[in-house]
Order: sequence, then C-alpha cells, then structure tokens
Amino acid sequence: MPVVRNMTSVAVVSTNLPRERYDGWLAALLTVWFALWLNPEARAVGPTDRLAVLMKQHEETQAQFAAALETVAAECEQAPLAAKIRQQALPLEQQPGNIDNLPTKIQSEIPANLPLAERAALVRVLKLRTDYANQLYLLARKAQTEKHPSFAYRLVREVLFHDPDHKLARNMRGYIRAGNEWTTPFAALKKKQGEVWHDEFGWLPAEHVPRYEAGVRYYNGKWITAAREEAIRSDFKNAWKVETEHFLIRTNHSQQQGAHLAFSVEAFHRYFMREFAAIFQTPQQMDKLFQGGPGRKPIAVYNIDHYRLKSEFVEELKNRCAVAAQINGIYMPKLRTAYFFHNPDTPEDEALGTLYHEVTHQLLSESTSQIIPVGHDRDFWVVEGIACYFESFRVAADGTITVGDIQHPRIQAARDQVVTTQDQEPLERFIGYGMLEFQKPALAVLQKRYAQSTGLAHFFLNAQSGQYRDGFIEYLSQAYSPDVRVRSGNKTRTLEQILGVPYATLDTQYAAYIRGLKGRTPE
Repeated sequence: MPVVRNMTSVAVVSTNLPRERYDGWLAALLTVWFALWLNPEARAVGPTDRLAVLMKQHEETQAQFAAALETVAAECEQAPLAAKIRQQALPLEQQPGNIDNLPTKIQSEIPANLPLAERAALVRVLKLRTDYANQLYLLARKAQTEKHPSFAYRLVREVLFHDPDHKLARNMRGYIRAGNEWTTPFAALKKKQGEVWHDEFGWLPAEHVPRYEAGVRYYNGKWITAAREEAIRSDFKNAWKVETEHFLIRTNHSQQQGAHLAFSVEAFHRYFMREFAAIFQTPQQMDKLFQGGPGRKPIAVYNIDHYRLKSEFVEELKNRCAVAAQINGIYMPKLRTAYFFHNPDTPEDEALGTLYHEVTHQLLSESTSQIIPVGHDRDFWVVEGIACYFESFRVAADGTITVGDIQHPRIQAARDQVVTTQDQEPLERFIGYGMLEFQKPALAVLQKRYAQSTGLAHFFLNAQSGQYRDGFIEYLSQAYSPDVRVRSGNKTRTLEQILGVPYATLDTQYAAYIRGLKGRTPE
C-alpha cells in the first residue's frame, strides 16, 4: 500500500497547560496589576504586568468571539451544525485533536448548493472566525513589541486554527503559497523537480515509487535489487542520504531508518523553532517577521550520521571522544555533526530520546556560525537541562506532540529529588557551575545534578502558565551567545535579574512546582 504524502502536511502541537492553571495565574497577575494601577506611588509597569494585560485582552476578545458564535449556534435548526459551531468557540486549550494539523489546500468556498439557512450560518461563522483571527494577529504583534514572543507565537497558533489561510501567520511558520496549496520553499522545489515524500524512502522521483515499493532500487544510474544496494551501502562511505528541509541524514543501516529519523527530527525542528524563536531571531528580525518581512536567513542543513553497528560508531569517534564506547549518541560541535548508532536492544522511545537530546544541543550550538564553548565558565546546568527535558518529546500518530511527561524517567528523577531526598542544590550556587565543576563529582552526585537541571528546565518553561518562559529563553540565549563576555557573565544579566525574582524565592517555587506535578498528565 503506498504511503506517499506531502511532507508539509505533517503538523505538530506543543504542550498546552491546563486551563485552570492559565486562569489561576491570570487572576494573580491581574491582582498585582490592579494594585499597581490604583497605587499613585506605584512604579512603572513591569514585564509580568504587561503580560497580564495582554492575556486579559486575549481573554476578553475570545469571550466576545465565543458569544458571537453562540448566537449563530442558537439560531441553527440543525443540532449537529450547532454543536460544531459551539466547539469552534472553545478556547484553544480545549480544542480536541491536533490543532496544528493545517490543511495543505487553500480553503474552498462554502458550497452554494447547501440549504439556505445552513449556508447562511456557515458564512456568518467563517466571517466571525476570520475577523477573530485578524484581531489575534494584531494582539500577537503587540505582544512581540512588548517582548513577550512566547505568548505572541501562541496567539499565532490560534490565528491559524481559525484562519488557515492567514498569509502573515503562514509565512511566520515557514509556508508559502504555491497555486492553491500551502507548502514550504523546499517542498515546492522538490515538487517542481518531480519528487514526492515517501514515508519509507524519503524524497523520491514520483516515477520511482512503484519500483521501490516492488523491491527495486536505483543506484549509480542503474536499477538493482534491494539486497544488492544494502550490501553496497553497508559500507558507510556509500551510506544512504536522506535529505529534508533542515537535515541531512547519512546512514548505513537502511533507507527506511534514515527516513524515519528524518521525519522525527523535522517534527522536532518545527516545534523547537516555534517555541524558541527568540534564540534564532533578534528582536528586530522578529518584529520584521510579524510585519510580513523576512526573518533571519536559515543556516545550512544540520548533519546527522547514523551507524548500523555500535562498533562502527565507536571506531569513528574513538579518537575524538574518550567515552565513545559508553554512550548512545553525541553531538560534536567542531564537526557540526550529531552521531548515533542503531541498538536493537534499546526501546524506540529511549532511542528517540537520545536523538532529541543531541539534536537540542545541535540546534542551539548552530544558532550561530561560531563554535562556542557553552557552559565553560558557568550556567552549564541549562545546557544539559534543556536537552534532558526534550528527551520527553513525543509525536503521536496524528502529529500531536507532548513534551514534559511526568512519567518520563528524567522528570521522575527530578521529582524524586525534591519529594523524597530533598537534596537539590540552591539555585544561586547551581547556576555558577561551569562544565568541569558540574561534571567532576562522583556519578551519584552527577546524576542528581542532571535530575535537577531537567526539573529546572521543566519549571522555567511551564510554571505559572509560562510566566518565566521568555526570561528563561533569554537566559538560555546568553549561554549560547557568540560574545564571550555575555557567556562569562561580565556583560549580561543574571537569571535573578532577568526574572525579577530572588533566587531563594525561585528555589521555593521550584520545589512547590515539582511536588505539584504528581498526577498531572501532559497536554
């Protein structure tokens, strides 16, 4: 059965925090904001207060939109249509399924042959959703201007849910319009060249697909058997190459494995670039992007080498990595390549966790053209913490993403450290460790530090509906800055200064947050 599809149709969904947490934090922020507003001696409104105002504006706009849809639904004679309209009025967090599964085709007109009352209702709903999407986009631009890019990008996701043909929002996600389709520049080029994406083999000339599915392969200008190609490509010098928009996978395991890895890292890349856009774009570039201009020019593709056997992996890396025989994967910044091998005894989720861990290092390290010794003098915890956190990244069959699952071993270890042993280190001391100091203790201590690093990443990204997310991303950006004065802390703000919260308070909040993860399921 053919499994050919346009790769651009595959979409992902980020972790969404429970609605009650969003509402609870919003109420707390508004209390602070009104107190400051009513106090004639109050200082200037700070970042947290501005975010509260933006969130309140969004909540009010959403409520007005929902009320307008309810009016249409109440007038509908058909119960199924009314139910569908009411579902579209739900907040983004309550929408079922994969909200980022954007259509590849331009939305068609409402059929003229529908019953008059039904067509009239659908026309009204379409107008309401389109107008609401435009309001959201203006609010997103305002959020970006006020230096809240995470909230801005969340609003852009909602824009596209209600208006998949919103040109500016589509462009921000890397899409272009080609005829009656939304695609990426890379996919458009492949289509122009007569190629299609195949889940087993990657990009292929369309005319080659039937023969590939029949077990024949095209190699060096000739058609040969699959067994013959496998024998040739078992030598890594002749490895398969699976190319995607952002990655080049080389593997001597199989073309199918290469395509599987390529699909996985492309999904991860789309999520990562959306959630951490502020690392890869300057504020000025992001402002231009929101106004419909070009963002930062993308770098060249990321390289991944995947070996059929562990012995081949070790042989390749033994002179560059002293612990090559003890690891399952590694990113080598100087070579700008991530290395992995196939281990038949490793569960799929664990193998993908290793992949996402190292690709996190790769994406961040290659956010600049320079080779940067990240975490050398301080802040090494965040280098490993963010990578360990993304070991929990998962893509469901429908493209829905979860990340930060509390059942993941890394996150369970972070919770055990807080709840059971209560031996996490004070944040003020913890962030001061450079790479050598962080890694030099005995294995048991090192494992605790990795657990705490993972837990802290979870906390700063998700606590209080993302209250600290943008500040944390700024802090992470500093660790990967090409300016050594920024990385060393001589020309930068501390985490405490960025967040405007004392380290001792953050320690208390972190412990409470981790304890509270018990029983929660990822969104």
